Amino acid sequence: MRIFLGINEVANITNIYAKAFRALGHDSLTAIIQPNPFYPDSKYDFVFKPSEHNLAYHFRYLRWAWLFTKAIINCDIFIFTYGSMLPNWADVFYLKQLGKKLIFVFWGSEIRYMDFFEAQMKELGVLDEYEPFIRGIRQQKEELLLSKWKRVYMAEKFGDLILSQPGYGQMQTRPYMRANIPLELERYRHIVPRRERPVIIHAPSNPLTKGSDYIQEVMDELYKEGLDFEFQLIQNLPNNELLPILSNADIVIDELYGDTIGMFSHEAMATGNLVLTHYPATFAKIPPDCPAVNITRENLREQVRRAIVDIHWRSELSYRGRLFVEKHCNYIDIAKQMLDWLQPGGISQYDFVPEEINSPNLRQLINNKINSK
Repeated sequence: MRIFLGINEVANITNIYAKAFRALGHDSLTAIIQPNPFYPDSKYDFVFKPSEHNLAYHFRYLRWAWLFTKAIINCDIFIFTYGSMLPNWADVFYLKQLGKKLIFVFWGSEIRYMDFFEAQMKELGVLDEYEPFIRGIRQQKEELLLSKWKRVYMAEKFGDLILSQPGYGQMQTRPYMRANIPLELERYRHIVPRRERPVIIHAPSNPLTKGSDYIQEVMDELYKEGLDFEFQLIQNLPNNELLPILSNADIVIDELYGDTIGMFSHEAMATGNLVLTHYPATFAKIPPDCPAVNITRENLREQVRRAIVDIHWRSELSYRGRLFVEKHCNYIDIAKQMLDWLQPGGISQYDFVPEEINSPNLRQLINNKINSK
């Protein structure tokens, strides 16, 4: 079977998917708009790089057209992250007419619209937990609503399978399966140091939305209390340099306002860390054996204090973290599962049914907002 993957890279997942399908004996063709700078070693069949306006830029347009033609002729399955190959989704109609299978994978900000997220968190009674995150996003330039809605609309109209999560799926109306983080487990060296003076890591991709200021404040307060630990704030480090640091650490504090458990937390568990991060376990359907410690602004100080002083508790959860990712995040298992879901009768029950998650009031708000544009 031949599988096309593109056109954007989120946390190296397109590259990981391609490796998994190849390990299963399938040919993979990868094409992305722009490489992820934190994964410089990742390889793709084609990288467009639209920011480079030179003579080679025009030749890349021609090669992009050639690649699209090659994919249409040779590939059986198309897995799209963020967008499809042609502007305005012009390709997906023709792909369906040709009998191709289409999988759309969503990972967060490309379809999350903050007004709808805010309304849902208010309905769930947890808006206070997310207000700093919402403020942080609104300080940045958010993509237009109709662009995000179009991604959902096209996926639901043409997709054979949609992978997503409810924390950013407010605009979705079709049932979908959970987008699970895939890990190449052989890349992660698992060490549980059991130090009396633990090394604590915080490595935010976006400090505004991860709660970094408050995390630093708590670390400073615990220092003043006399607790003995080493705190490292890491930013803009390539993944291949970050992983050895994680293997040598004891505790990772990830997100204070997360709506799920992200890639960094999974990597931290794979390398032997006790992970502290925020996640709505039931809402996001986090597997019940997940050992990540759920944190809020209210309990962060006490949870970090316990992680520092209670070596047995810390170590036990660190060992369980590796078992968790081995069970739920093996990239080859996840790729095989995606192919199984495409088969007739491959899905006996969807992980998420939007009409069971999103209230009528939220749906009305979304419809009114979209219709007004």
